[in-house]
Amino acid sequence: MYIGAIIRLFAIAGLLTLLAACANEGQNIRDYYFPVKDLLGGKVYAYTAEMGDTTERRYWYYRTFARDSGLFFTGVQYDHFFQINQIVRERIDPSGAVARQVLLYEPDTATQRLLPTEAIIEADDLFPFRVRDSTGVFLYRLKYRPPSDTSAEIYLIRNRRYLGPGPVFEFEGKKYPTIRFGLREAVGHRAEGAAEIEGTGEEWYAKGLGLVYFRKAFGEQGKIQLAFRLRETFPMAELERRAAHLHAPEVDAEHK
Repeated sequence: MYIGAIIRLFAIAGLLTLLAACANEGQNIRDYYFPVKDLLGGKVYAYTAEMGDTTERRYWYYRTFARDSGLFFTGVQYDHFFQINQIVRERIDPSGAVARQVLLYEPDTATQRLLPTEAIIEADDLFPFRVRDSTGVFLYRLKYRPPSDTSAEIYLIRNRRYLGPGPVFEFEGKKYPTIRFGLREAVGHRAEGAAEIEGTGEEWYAKGLGLVYFRKAFGEQGKIQLAFRLRETFPMAELERRAAHLHAPEVDAEHK
């Protein structure tokens, strides 16, 4: 009888230890990030503005690459004129998504052609797969020198803080649970006497979709504001079709 009681006590102690270990690891939120394993063929996420010019769109082409060294995830951002703004290459680690390379595109002053500039990544946290509470801060920080003024240095500091569950997000006839992250950002220009503008914001990530909503406010009393929501997803061929339609030369009505 005593032996059986001792065995049960050991079993309970082991279970409590396991539960404590799981609690220390925090909540697993990996499913709320982009479905990287389903994006080997690539997909475009189209976001539309929620304020200001509501016809404005931002496009992100996301694609996963499986390599012997691991799983990698790339995002290419296009503006509403279908010009590349930036490319972000990530590595998917067990602990989360981390930035490996960031290319920022700016027009050349002589030719107006878009030229890529590689940023220096000083802190690489993009999305954690485990969180405990809202006290943890995940830091993303980079700097670069624009081709138009290589003596200048522009930097971005972004702190993400987990806020917990978010509102249900409806997309293409389905409802998705979400989680929220709070944002604090600072963008600075060291060539202008360390001029800096600060901002706050929020991101929503939907389970099985990834980033579905974000808003930011910058400057005094948040006068500069923006907000975007996911409206549709489609293959890269559709983005190319839309770009070709936008840039197609107009045909004179008399020559149709």
